This record gives sequence, structure tokens and C-alpha cells, in this order.
Amino acid sequence: MKKFIIAISVLLLATLSCKKFDEMSNNPYALYDSPSEAYVHPIMFKTQYNLISVFRSTTVLLMQYAVSTNAEQSSRVIDNYNIPEGSTDDIWSALYLQLGNAVAMYDKAVKEKDGPMQAVALIIQSFLITQITDTYGDVPFSEACGLAVGDAAGKYTMNYDTQKDIYRKVIIMLEDANELLGELEASNATGTSIRLNFSPACDKTFGGDFNKWRRFGNSLYARVLMRIGMKVIEEDGGSFDLGDEKWESVNIKAKLGELFANFQSGDGDYPQMRNINDRPLIPFSDQNEIEHTPFYTTTSGTWNTVAVCDQLCRWMLDTTELHDDELNLTYYEWKSSEKGGHIEDPRYDCWWRKVNGMPAHLETDVRAKFLDSALHKSSAGNSKIGRMVRGKNANGDPEPSALTGKIYDLQNADYYPLMQYSELLFIYAEAGARGWVNSISAFAAYQPLFKQGITASILEWNPYVTADSPEVTEYVSHCATVQKYSGNTFNSENAIEAILTEKWLSNFFISIESWCDYRRTGYPLLRTDGPAAGNDHILPTRMRYPSDELYRNPTTFPEVLARWLGGTNNIQTDVWWAATAESAETRLKGRQ
Repeated sequence: MKKFIIAISVLLLATLSCKKFDEMSNNPYALYDSPSEAYVHPIMFKTQYNLISVFRSTTVLLMQYAVSTNAEQSSRVIDNYNIPEGSTDDIWSALYLQLGNAVAMYDKAVKEKDGPMQAVALIIQSFLITQITDTYGDVPFSEACGLAVGDAAGKYTMNYDTQKDIYRKVIIMLEDANELLGELEASNATGTSIRLNFSPACDKTFGGDFNKWRRFGNSLYARVLMRIGMKVIEEDGGSFDLGDEKWESVNIKAKLGELFANFQSGDGDYPQMRNINDRPLIPFSDQNEIEHTPFYTTTSGTWNTVAVCDQLCRWMLDTTELHDDELNLTYYEWKSSEKGGHIEDPRYDCWWRKVNGMPAHLETDVRAKFLDSALHKSSAGNSKIGRMVRGKNANGDPEPSALTGKIYDLQNADYYPLMQYSELLFIYAEAGARGWVNSISAFAAYQPLFKQGITASILEWNPYVTADSPEVTEYVSHCATVQKYSGNTFNSENAIEAILTEKWLSNFFISIESWCDYRRTGYPLLRTDGPAAGNDHILPTRMRYPSDELYRNPTTFPEVLARWLGGTNNIQTDVWWAATAESAETRLKGRQ
């Protein structure tokens, strides 16, 4: 772990003042004597910068939102599960760096005796370490965090925490953060302290609003409880021992019930996001070089190397099933003239420029032939296969959607959400459908949450509609009463599948979240047995540890491989929270 030590102990992205973000970004190796609040925006910006890149390069392909158009024989096609060591190290290298910065921020806040800033640092740490462990499994955490504050000087190997232990620590951190911010709000209510925020220049996510940070932390808490819930209930009936003097244990169902009651009231001991305006939105700018998106200089040729997957088209548009006799494959194509009753998703043209999809898991030569076929080209010879919207044409002018004429820019948006409000609605809809929260365990109670989640997701993406727009209400009604999930419309028997399928759509461009849900539940139902699908037709269950870990961490790395991976750095072993009988059974359907 020598590489990791050097990176975290040197690269602390703090600044002399919040307004010197430009200077800090130009010289990221400098150390500054900065207040804890100055760390917030640099950490949040660089975290999101890397996570949207991970989605675009990996999650979008794994989760069949899109497929690769690369037809080179030597290409490593992620959507065919051809994922060698070293090709998906981004989360490890980028987020460990930011985790170290968050730990240093917390240490600084402790020295400042600033409880609210300690809370913000704990929320950021919780988010970062869950992204890391959910990608790789057991990872260094307890000892690794000491590097940023000098507690592990001279230590060149790190022990790997189990994922179960990491989640114990995450829950404790989130509880501590909520308590610290709750104390601030209580003191403000009694007039003993008036501090509602910190410098907005230091926090471009929430403008320094401590209440919004608290709501984000507790929304993240709901995600964490849902993430581990199935595993904890299968293992221990739902009681999760935290091993802490203050926070001894948490009951998954009871805590989700408590959080939902607070979500419903809009306040309480665990306030959460109330609407889409409470989302953590990370701003980007095409006017400032250091605030460009990771896609800013991406050429159209590179940007177009992913095409919309026909499975996604099937869920979002009115399509018909066709068979290409020459290539002997079945695919879905948009019904351009004859409608079949499917209401089209108002989010589709926020993401894709054209309406025809491409099947997943094609052999290299078949992929090339599919793209070159006259069936998939216009009379002018242009491809009819959808590519991600870019927002501007080659001359830099705004380019309207071919479907609606509206202008969208996915490549260089003004902001990207770190977490969506709609996710909370789907979390509670699932908790109700599973019978974990009594107050919403009836179909009539969780169906509205399902519909509200779809509505919120549309509004999160499409600025040209409102909740009452006909295209929104008609699509939501379609999902609730017409759309088929395993052959039937939304009902109490297929509710879990329906909720997770719509949540899959809503988490487009949200890091690895839909991949986590798939591993946790097996939904959405994805075919993983295509002709070119590798990895024994298993959609990868984790990413491989970085290829240089054996060199960097020669003692503990072989130990962790032996402990839970059978001695190999494979992508077929479930991470702790995904290893449940229900998930395994559901995912198996995709290989049959």
C-alpha cells in the first residue's frame, strides 16, 4: 500500500481560502493550513468528477443501459464482461484519495472543536467508503484512514476490513453525524447558538446549509440500511450488532420504520430529502477549465462509442420485436408509425439522440455487421441507433433533440446529482413491499410511493415538464397499470421487481447504484447469457482489486484473497451484502 500512503498523506485538497479552488486545482500537491470547511467542495467535486466517469465507462455497460459499438477484435468489451485487472481501478485510485482528504477534514474539525463540520466530514467519509467497498468488497479502511492524519507513519501494508465491519462503522458515523447536526439545530431553536450554515463559497453542493447536509446524511442512511437489509435479516433476523459502546446495535426494520416516519413528516430526529431540490448537486462549468466535466474534451467519435441498449428502449419506448435473419438475432425497434399502447418515457430524449437500440453481448463481427446493416441506417446512410445526447453540434451550437426539439446536454451538464431524491421514494416503496415497514406494507400504501418515485425521477431529468404535464401523468399511469413485469402489470406479487426496475431507470448516471441494486436483489431481470457474454454468463459481482496490490501490499493482499475470494482476484464472488439466497435465485434467471 505504499502508493496509497504517499497519495493520501501528501494530496490533501484544502485551500487557504474557499475562493482559491482554482489555485488548489492547479497545484494539487500543495499542503495548506486551511479550515475544515475549505475541504468540502474540492472533495465533492473530485468525487463526482470520477463517479460520473465511472458510470459512463462501466456502469452504463454492465447494467444494459448501453452497449459498446467498438468492433475491434482486440477491444475489451465491458458489456461482454471482458474486464481484466487494472481496467477498473478508477474508484480505488480516485476515491481513496478523497477519503484521505475527508479524514484530514474531520481531524481538522476536531482540532477546531467544530461539531457540525465534523458531521459533514463523517457524511462524506461514509459516502466514499461505501462506494469503495461496494465496488471491491473487503478493503482497507480502519488503518488506511490513519494515514491521512499521521497515525500510521512508517506502515507500508494495510489490513483489509471485512465489508460487514465497514458497514458497522458507516452506520456509527452516520448516527454520530445526525446527532451532531441535531445538537446544532436544537441549540439554534433555544437561541443558545445561531449557526445555520458555513461559507457557501466552500460548499457548492448545499451552499453551506447544515440542514441539507443532515438530510443528505440520513438519506444515505436509508440507502445503507436497504443495502444490507436482506443480508442482515437472512443472517440475524434483522438485528445488526455494531459493537460500539454508544451505538450497540440497529434493527434494520425498526430503523427503516423510524426513518420513514420522519421522511413522511418532513422532519423528526432523522430528517431526509423532502423533494428534488434537496438533492446533492455537484456543479460543473464549461466556462472554467478546472470545473469542466471529464467529458469536456471528448470527441464525438469517442462519445458515440456507446449506443443505447435495446432492452432499455423496450422499457422506455413503444417498440416492436424484430428478428434479423441474416445475423440470427432478435432485437427491439421503435414503432415509428404504428403505436402499440406503450406511453413513451419523458426521460428518454434527455439521454439519447435516436430511438433504435442495439442488443447486448454480440460477437465482435456481429456487432460490426449490425451497425453496418441497411436495416439500421436511414436512407441517407446515417445510423438509426441511439447515442448519448451531447447538447451541441460540431460547431458548438445548441443541438435540439430529434424527438421533441428540446435541448439537453448530458456530456457537459451544469450539474450532476450525487444521489437522487427519487431513490428515497423507491427505497421506501421496496421496504413497504417487503413488509419491513408496517405502515406501508399494504399495496395501497406503497403503490403511491412507486408512482411518486417515477414522477420525481422524470422531473429530476426533464426541465420542460411538471408533475401535472400529460406526458408525465400518462407515463406514470402506464408504469403502474399497463407496463408488464414478468408478464403481469404492477401488483403485490411482482412489486419488488417493478419497483427495482423503475429504480434502475431512475438511477441512470448515478455512479454504481443500479449495479449495487442488481447484485443485492437480482433486479432488474437482465439476460446475461448472450452469445459473447463471458465470466460464465455471470454479470460481474465485484471489480478486481488493482493489479499492483500484490506489489504494494504483499502481506495482506494474499491473505484477503484467501479469506473470501478463494485465492483468486475474481469477479464472480458476491460481496457480503449481496450473498443471499433470494438474490442468487433471482440473478440465476438471467442465465436460463
